[in-house]
Amino acid sequence: MNFIKPRSWKLEETSSGPRVIISVPGLWPVTVFLGLWLCGWAAGEASAAKALWGLTRSWQGWPTALPAAFLAVWLAGWTAGGLFVWGFFLFSLRGREVVTLEGAWLRVRLETVMGLRWGRRFPLQGMAPAKLELTGVPLKKPSFPGGPSSASLSHIAIEDGGGKWKLGAGLDENAGRELLHVLVSRFGVPPSA
Repeated sequence: MNFIKPRSWKLEETSSGPRVIISVPGLWPVTVFLGLWLCGWAAGEASAAKALWGLTRSWQGWPTALPAAFLAVWLAGWTAGGLFVWGFFLFSLRGREVVTLEGAWLRVRLETVMGLRWGRRFPLQGMAPAKLELTGVPLKKPSFPGGPSSASLSHIAIEDGGGKWKLGAGLDENAGRELLHVLVSRFGVPPSA
C-alpha cells in the first residue's frame, strides 16, 4: 500500500473571478502521529506552566531566578513550536490551498479545518515566470507487477523579489502541467520561457 497519493485540484468560477482549490489528501499516519505528539505537548505545557507558577510564588531572589528564567524561555519556545504543530495538524485533517486573483495580485492561501488561514500575495507584474518542478518519490513497492517503483510528483514554483512559494506540492505531473496552464491563461501568471 502506498501512502503517497497525488493531490487533486479544481477550478471554480466565482463572482470575484476564478479560484483554484488544491485539496490535501488524507495523511492519516502523519495526522495520528501529530495528534499523539500534541497530547504530550499539552502535558509538557501544563507541567512547565505549573512549575513556573510555583517558582514565582515562592520567590527567594537569585536562587530561583535562573530556573525561572530558563523555564520562561523554554515555555515560550515550547508554546511557539506547539502552535506551529497545531496549524500543521489542522491542515493535515482537511486543509487546502486556495489561489485567487485580487486585482493585479495573485493570492495563495492555506486554509485549515477550523478556519485558520495564512498565505502570501504576489504582484503579477513583478513575478518571475512560474515553472513546474518535478520530484521523484521512491515507492515502497510497485502497486502491480511491472509497475513503477517511483512516482513523479510536482509543484509550481512561484516567486517574486521577496520570496518563493511551492504551490500544489504533491500534484502528479499531468495535474501540475494543467494547473500551470490555468494559472497562465486564467490568472495572468507570467509563463515560463
